[in-house]
Amino acid sequence: MLPQKSQSFRFLPSYLRRSLYASIVMIVILLLIAYSIRWIGTAPFLHWDERIQSLIFPQMTTPNYSLLPVAIFITSFGSFRISLLVALGVAFLCRVYIRLKAYSFAVIGSFTAMWGLNTLIKEILQRERPALQHLVEAGGYSFPSGHAMISMGFYGTIFAIWAIERQIRNRSLFLPCFLGSLLILLIGLSRVYLGVHFPTDIAGGYLAGIIWLMFTVPVLYCRACLRPSSTPPL
Repeated sequence: MLPQKSQSFRFLPSYLRRSLYASIVMIVILLLIAYSIRWIGTAPFLHWDERIQSLIFPQMTTPNYSLLPVAIFITSFGSFRISLLVALGVAFLCRVYIRLKAYSFAVIGSFTAMWGLNTLIKEILQRERPALQHLVEAGGYSFPSGHAMISMGFYGTIFAIWAIERQIRNRSLFLPCFLGSLLILLIGLSRVYLGVHFPTDIAGGYLAGIIWLMFTVPVLYCRACLRPSSTPPL
């Protein structure tokens, strides 16, 4: 049985405060990592980046080149346009179907934060993209990957909401955890496959998204525990 939280709990101030903490921690950690790598030297990291790229990036003569349409389709879920449509659609469903404004706010908030913070951090660090043939159009800087941040921080929020709803109803978490992890992994791999990001860009984006989830998901869980259990099953 889930513990009931005090009715004095206020979602919006708590969520905004946690979001601010997450943003600060995210920026500080990524900057520390980036500048530590510059101090240590980039050669070891570039060595592993290039080794992983050589395994994933397709050549026209290799069998995995046939996966190009699949990679383009998967990577589209991390684009601004598609993720915006997903954000609006899921926020609407959360408001109408689950009837919880907190979820709608969290979905829109995570979308906005991931794109905004990613742009800010990229402009500070200004890492150039890999010197490979880009198999899709990609502009701006490379670290951290915006698609990786969106996949972990934004899509992670959506799958966390699904998991929270199932947890409240004592249902298995396997489906949201498995599908969420699969989507996040595939979006990150697609960016390396398409030659537009280093593996370390993906790792940085994932780390940023994980920090966001660690701070914000507990607030969503607390708010969901206060809601009457008359909402439809997920």
